[in-house]
Amino acid sequence: MNEPIRIVFLGDSITEDGTFIAYLDAYLQQQRPENRYTLINLGVSSETASGLSEPDHPFPRPCIHDRLARALQESKPDWVVLGYGMNDGIYAPFSAERFAAYQQGMLDAIGRIHAYGAKAVVMTPPPFDHLSIEASALIPEGENNYSYKTPFEHYNDVLRSYANWILTLDRKADAVVNVYDPLLRHIQQERKKNGHYRSGDGIHPNSAGHWIIAKALLSGVFHLTLAENTDFILRLEASPFFQLIVKRHQVLHDAWKEHVGHTNPTKANALPLEIALRRFSEW
Repeated sequence: MNEPIRIVFLGDSITEDGTFIAYLDAYLQQQRPENRYTLINLGVSSETASGLSEPDHPFPRPCIHDRLARALQESKPDWVVLGYGMNDGIYAPFSAERFAAYQQGMLDAIGRIHAYGAKAVVMTPPPFDHLSIEASALIPEGENNYSYKTPFEHYNDVLRSYANWILTLDRKADAVVNVYDPLLRHIQQERKKNGHYRSGDGIHPNSAGHWIIAKALLSGVFHLTLAENTDFILRLEASPFFQLIVKRHQVLHDAWKEHVGHTNPTKANALPLEIALRRFSEW
């Protein structure tokens, strides 16, 4: 039997949350049982590709380049999915200097993944939803204290620029996945039905948003056409099958993350990786 395809996910807190990865895992097990995939979540909260950090952040934001070599060495991926951008604009108005740092960080990551011998999949950042944030937290252009707590009111325009650039990388990456536009369409459609709809906390999508990210990956990477809507998620989440997948991912994410190491001062109370992998094989 062929070895499973190992897919490693690198990204910020949206990736670390892991919901879209659990959805991917569940769907692939149900729809592609003949193909075997090992999905490894190596997301780290607050991380960037640019190496930038806002002054008001409680600690310098982690940068993927501080751990990328070890992540590749330890996880031995066939494919690597990169999900960065939300934090890289530092929640401030557009800056050519910040944009250049993001571009260089993403290109360097793609290059290092290819040099290792894996395929690189890049996702656009998701949209920033200012209507899901308390209006008093949003600040206009011309201020100095932008951060994730006090974001620029039009930060979504910045992320649109970042997403548009990611979409030009089809000749550099092995696959480019647009999550910005389908998520934005979903938010707009839901808000037409309910003007008070919240898509999450403005930065982190809710479960419906994670399903849209999963669908974009299933289409763009696995070439699966999905008709399922968010009702599918409600049925899936109620199943013991999915609850087991979530539990596996939580245990293994913490173990993998601490095994590889990271500079976020918040550390998970994780099992040693060898023990976590053994426990996973027993479930």
